[in-house]
This record gives sequence, C-alpha cells and structure tokens, in this order.
Amino acid sequence: MEDVIVNELAPEYVAARTVLLDALTALEDHLDSLVLVGAQAVYLHTGSADLNVPLMTTDADLAVNTHGLAEAPEIGAMMRAAGFTPGPNPGHWVASNDVAVDLMVVPHQSGTTKASARAARISPHEKLTARIAHGLEPALLDHAVVDITSLEPGDDRRCTLRIAGPAALLTAKAIKIGERLEQADRQPDRLKEKDALDTFRLLQAVEVSDFVSGFEKHREDEHAASATADALVILREHGQTPQGRVAQLASAAVPGDPTVGPAFAALVQELLRAV
Repeated sequence: MEDVIVNELAPEYVAARTVLLDALTALEDHLDSLVLVGAQAVYLHTGSADLNVPLMTTDADLAVNTHGLAEAPEIGAMMRAAGFTPGPNPGHWVASNDVAVDLMVVPHQSGTTKASARAARISPHEKLTARIAHGLEPALLDHAVVDITSLEPGDDRRCTLRIAGPAALLTAKAIKIGERLEQADRQPDRLKEKDALDTFRLLQAVEVSDFVSGFEKHREDEHAASATADALVILREHGQTPQGRVAQLASAAVPGDPTVGPAFAALVQELLRAV
C-alpha cells in the first residue's frame, strides 16, 4: 500500500511515523479501538502520486472508537509514560521532539452534546485525552487492517492497525477544509493548502469506483452517511471548478503547475457524477 522511496522522504514525515509508532506502542492495549486517519493514512493509500511535492506531515492522527474502548490502562497515563505531554488543546499529545499525536473522538461518541465542547468525555480516561472531531464518522466502519512500519533506517518496528479507507479520508479532509473555510475570515492561518493537496492526492490515486464503494458502506450508519453528505456538498460548492476555493488551495500548494486547479475540478466533477 505504501509505495514511497524512504531516502526521498522529508525528515519531518519520517519523524512523524516514528512518533506514531511510539504512541501505538504505548497504546498497545487499545489498538482495536484506534483508526489511523489524517495525512499519514492518505500517504499509505497514495504513495507520492504524480506530484513534484514531497510527502509532508508533522504529526499523526488517530480516531478513537469509544464503543468497546477498554477502561484500562488509562490512556493519559500510558501516553505520559511513553514521553508524551498534553498540548494546549484536548487530544494533542506532544513527544519530546515536538512531533504531536492527535487523539480524536466523533461527536456522537463524545459523551457530551454541548455545542461548544472540545474535549471528549471518555471516563475513566482523563478529561483532555481526546478532542471532538466531526468528519471521522466514516472511518469507524470504513477501514482496513494494515502493517505500519518505521521509516527510520535501523528501526524494524511493525504495528498492525486499522487505517481509514479512501472514501472515509476524503470525507474527513473535505469537512476539515469546509470548517476552516467558514473560519477563514477570523482565523485565516487555519486554512491550509496542504489539506487541499492531500485531497488532490486521493482524487488522483484512487479509482472513482473505490470511492463509490466506500460511500455506499457509509450509508450503513446514519452518522457516517451524514458526514459523507456534508463532505460532498463542500466539494460540490468549492471544488468542481478551477476557481473554487478548494481547487485554488490545491493549486497554490503546487506553485508553478497551472494544471492542478483544472485537474482537481475535473476529478471532483467525475466523482460527483458517479455518486
């Protein structure tokens, strides 16, 4: 699944994988409740794709499925024992090299209905263990089990973990971008070109039929289906023309390549026709 040349990887990405494995080792007793999401999951599906832009991420993202999550060992204690410290935001765990692992819980499993709540309540795990994140609902049912390996020479660690499927990742990325588009006027620094580029990588590398199969699976759960519907609205409104804001963000991430915006829009149009 991961088709990359290790010596061509950005050192930040190599470090992020190492820290991910550190966290997975610490959370060994909870692996059945974890799903890899975010850029590292995207790259496992896409490899380097056909872009002259290195794979780049400086963190690791894990969705926590609280259904069946064991009460012990306590997650916060295990993360601290592995050298992680809580960051300024719920669920943000920072390693000694400043690389972070984000633990996230979907709203309907968060233990609270308070709209302004950011921290999930997954007692007896400590209050700030994980943050609430909409968009990851499909990942809880649309995933595959893979081996995660280190990218560091001499580090032969291997961990078997669930990884979100392409349709689940596309949903999560689109919703993340949509939320940040809404916040752009007051928090412009949160709108990241990289999120749009990761979306483009998925659209380039994954067959439309695979996305369609994933979206059909999402319909098995009302929360996953709702998230997917939200994501498709965002792509329809902001991604199916080269002038759309998501297409423009992807284009800005690959300066000097005028084909990215039109290609992004064409791929979104093809996907929307299929679904």
